[in-house]
Amino acid sequence: MSFKSMILAIACALLVAAPALAIESANGTVFTSSPVAVKVGQDFLIALASNPTTGYSWTAKTTGSAVAVEGSAYQPSGAGKMGAGGQQIFIVQALKAGSATITFSYARPWQKGVKAARTMTFAITVTQ
Repeated sequence: MSFKSMILAIACALLVAAPALAIESANGTVFTSSPVAVKVGQDFLIALASNPTTGYSWTAKTTGSAVAVEGSAYQPSGAGKMGAGGQQIFIVQALKAGSATITFSYARPWQKGVKAARTMTFAITVTQ
């Protein structure tokens, strides 16, 4: 298991164990809205509401070289009901000082040429 995979697994496990606590006490490392301000070398998470039972999932497109999206994982809600939504969590690394934009699209990947059901854009500022 790579270091990035291990970080993502730990972060997801923490969010599953205590979703509200993790978001409130992560000292700004889990973001659900824009803008985002982080420091060089910081790994942070972006959590977006998702429900893969509908066939939809989020994809990320980064503009700018200040950050890199390392991967994502799905976290089901605590409801434990079949078909209940949860969140897709992306791990992002701040590579260098500057700014970047990550645009997330919520779509069914097999439906080519169909407009995304939702999009979200995160403006990110990375400082020393």
